[in-house]
Amino acid sequence: AEMFAREGAKVAVADMNGAEAKKVVKAINAAGGKAIAIQADISQADDAKRMVEETVKKFGKLNVLFNNAGVEHMSLVHEVTEEDWDRIMNVNLKGTWLCSKYAIPHLIAAGGGSMVHTASLSALKGRTGNACYGASKAGVLMMSQIMAVELAPQKVRSNCICPVVANTPMGERFLKSAMKLYGMDAGGAFDFEGAKQFAATTIPLQMLSEPDDIAYAAVYLASDESRLVTGTYITVDGGSRAA
Repeated sequence: AEMFAREGAKVAVADMNGAEAKKVVKAINAAGGKAIAIQADISQADDAKRMVEETVKKFGKLNVLFNNAGVEHMSLVHEVTEEDWDRIMNVNLKGTWLCSKYAIPHLIAAGGGSMVHTASLSALKGRTGNACYGASKAGVLMMSQIMAVELAPQKVRSNCICPVVANTPMGERFLKSAMKLYGMDAGGAFDFEGAKQFAATTIPLQMLSEPDDIAYAAVYLASDESRLVTGTYITVDGGSRAA
């Protein structure tokens, strides 16, 4: 959100955690940007619709949708509960669909625009424990490609970003679950720094992704500099897809 604002975008910061969204908006506005905070659960149709409508009401139009909300999950496929399955699909896949559904008419009305969706390396590469999460993100990837074809006549582009595990709170939860699943949690103890160092050894460039790595890709895909890029994805994964 901060990088979009620095590039001159007026930003609606939407999150389930309204207080944290307001903190981000306060920082953006203090730096001279323009932003609003919207508390929303994008897995709920009413919230997704309201999020879009409040943005258009405030700023007059919609040019970009960045579907970045998501939740993680890791367990063996036969150990995934129905509750976990529904939660992951409702946020990661249904939520992306709902936000896109309500944003598309406004993007068309603006004369075209860009939708950017956070998928995952897990959408491209089968890995133990990622059945539920990977399936949700693979669904995002395919839906993005279909929307790109459907909306090309209206000059609305749709692309995905596929990151490797990130140095974020979600990344910490993911690595904690992974270490437990692989029996590497030292009897219940968890060392995030140690887990990050180990995870980095599995990535050709020996680095986890950072928020700015994803933001740079998102800003590119949102901008006119990528005007001929649609229906595809960018891997921000340190070479993991190729390995």
